[in-house]
This record gives sequence, C-alpha cells and structure tokens, in this order.
Amino acid sequence: MLTKIFVTILVILSVITFYRFKNADRAGTVSKRLQARSPADNRFGRMLAYGFVGVLILVSSVWYVLHWREQHRVITIRVIGDSGTSTYQAYYKDLEGHRFESIDGKTVILGQSERVEIIGKP
Repeated sequence: MLTKIFVTILVILSVITFYRFKNADRAGTVSKRLQARSPADNRFGRMLAYGFVGVLILVSSVWYVLHWREQHRVITIRVIGDSGTSTYQAYYKDLEGHRFESIDGKTVILGQSERVEIIGKP
C-alpha cells in the first residue's frame, strides 16, 4: 500500500517538474543560470527526465504483472468436516476469510467446525 502511494507521489512530482521547465522555456523566464547552459545540457536534462519516467512506467508495469500473476494462481483447498473431505480448486484472489469461490463457480462458506488445508499457498 505504501509503495502505491510512493509511486503516485513520484509520478505527480515528475510531471509537475517537467511542465515547470517546459513552461519556463516557453515563457522566456528562465533564470540566468539556466540561460548560461548550452543546448546540450538542456537536452541531457530532458533525456534524463524521459528516462526516469520510462523507468517508472517499466517498474510499475512489472510490479502490476507480478501482482496479477500472484492473485490468479490456482491453489487447492481441502475442506475437512464432519461429513468427510472435499477438495476444491480456486484462485488465490478468491479467498476471503471463511468463504471462497471455486474455479467451477461454486461459492463455499466454511463452518466453525470445518478445518481447511490450503495447498500451493506462498
């Protein structure tokens, strides 16, 4: 959760910084220190900003794909109750406390006396 907030703040700050420099160049209100720089220095900063945004997008995409794969992993759930043993398969994301939905579409609500064994959990 903290990572999501950090990445969002980082993206917002980089967009604000990018547009400030872009608008400062357009309006002609660039400070004397920036005016003394050569166009090659300005190009380097711009390329650095684009590279930073590209790395942010790449890291966010990889993180999203890994999270999606983790949530869509199939696990085996063995429910042991008074009447016998039942085995189900479900996606990891569908586990919610004492309830889950199997791949077949069955919603299973567990009682207090039933034991659960999850096979394939990380």
